[in-house]
Amino acid sequence: MTEVARTQGTSSEIERGVVPEVAALGNVLKELFNKLGISQNQYAHRIHVDKSVVSRFLGGRRVASEEFVERLIAEVGIHVGAPVKPAAKAAIRARRLEALSVTDPEEFRLESLRAELERSRRDTDRAHRNVEALHDLLQKREAQARAAADELDQLRLDWGAEIARLRQDLRDAEHLRVDAERRGAELRDEVLRLEEELSRRRPAATGELPLGAFKGQLAAMWEAEDFSESARELTEAAWSRPVGEAGELLRWLAAGWPQAVAEQFVADVARLRPVGELPLFAREVRGVGETLVHEAWAQGLSARMTERDAGDLYEGLRDRGGPWGAHQADHMLALAIASVRDDPARVVGLAVAALGPRPGPYPSRTARVLSRELPQAVALHVLVGLVGAGRPDLARHVAGGYCDDLPRYGHFEGSGPLHLQLQRLGEDGTGVFLDVMGGLEQETRTTRLAENLAAGGDRSLLDRFLAVLDAHGRLGGMYPSASAYLKGHIDDWRASRLQ
Repeated sequence: MTEVARTQGTSSEIERGVVPEVAALGNVLKELFNKLGISQNQYAHRIHVDKSVVSRFLGGRRVASEEFVERLIAEVGIHVGAPVKPAAKAAIRARRLEALSVTDPEEFRLESLRAELERSRRDTDRAHRNVEALHDLLQKREAQARAAADELDQLRLDWGAEIARLRQDLRDAEHLRVDAERRGAELRDEVLRLEEELSRRRPAATGELPLGAFKGQLAAMWEAEDFSESARELTEAAWSRPVGEAGELLRWLAAGWPQAVAEQFVADVARLRPVGELPLFAREVRGVGETLVHEAWAQGLSARMTERDAGDLYEGLRDRGGPWGAHQADHMLALAIASVRDDPARVVGLAVAALGPRPGPYPSRTARVLSRELPQAVALHVLVGLVGAGRPDLARHVAGGYCDDLPRYGHFEGSGPLHLQLQRLGEDGTGVFLDVMGGLEQETRTTRLAENLAAGGDRSLLDRFLAVLDAHGRLGGMYPSASAYLKGHIDDWRASRLQ
């Protein structure tokens, strides 16, 4: 809120009901509300808001929102069986704008601009209709003129004069349309600019208490053991307060309140604020040296992470938070991937969207989830999906962990689970899988995979893998660590290639 607004009516004065314009608005709304003949509690339940909100609006302690005023007018009209008269509605709306002009001039200007923008849009629509109507009429007259030209020269001249007038009218209408569109664009840009400015400074609420007074109010609620009301106020503050104020509030909570309160506050910030603001708030979280608060923050971020904004959120945390931000970005991404670990497509989508084209080394927690914590059947599909998404380097990372989790040779019966998993990949997917595995650098991993393939009844998969290893020049390096059975098969395969 600006200095002018604070001078004319501070938030604490509003809460005490001493700002005349806000009190006058409350009186008008309360007089209108009394026509419903119901309690404030009942009405709060009807419109799904907290009863304290209704009490503040009707008591003149908070400037009522536009939605609340319009809903109340509509409810009264339905109750009495006739709509509220236009003059009365206009008077109520004027009262609200007067109160808003005192408590929040910027918001008042924004709403005034929105109203002007709406009028401009109507003017633009009217100009469009005029242009279309004149176009239609012009085409009709021109067609009539062409049909009658051979028969009545005089009539052609008369129509020609009218056509000339219509063309002039059309030019004038087009000029009006251009002017209306230009004015509309200017107003729209101004509205967007103000909305962006207000969203950064104070994302949602109007007439809020100054932060110091708000802390005092919370402390009083806590002392009175009104925990549910204080929790609601903190949740509202998590999304409505500017980022700087929210950070100061977090530090205050962490210093003197139960730690669970600070954990819930950062979780609400991560859950409710726009994604673009979260990297900014991360710097505030970093200043609170509580591990559980950091964990609640990372959990909240991971729940917000989607493929659409994973890249912006991940990069924003890395770029703005230094080493701690990189750690938090890694933790957030690992938690998000772990939460969808049974869905290969979502695992691939989140990893590729967040990490982008960046090569290794990979963030440690994310790397562990991808390589060691995915179900084996899922890991196969993730590996193939990463190759298809242009990240074979990440696919090799997944492949290494997959091989490490395979059983060692000598413990196989029947066809083994690996063959069944590869059947679900299909022919193309199996080819991608074998090619990635053949490029692994550690011979112990390729040997373990070959032993698993050898355990199945179908040797064609093992032969395909041996061909891939041979193409990569890695078959000889694997041979010394192979079992006697596998060595015999390799010898037979080499002999068949020489025939």
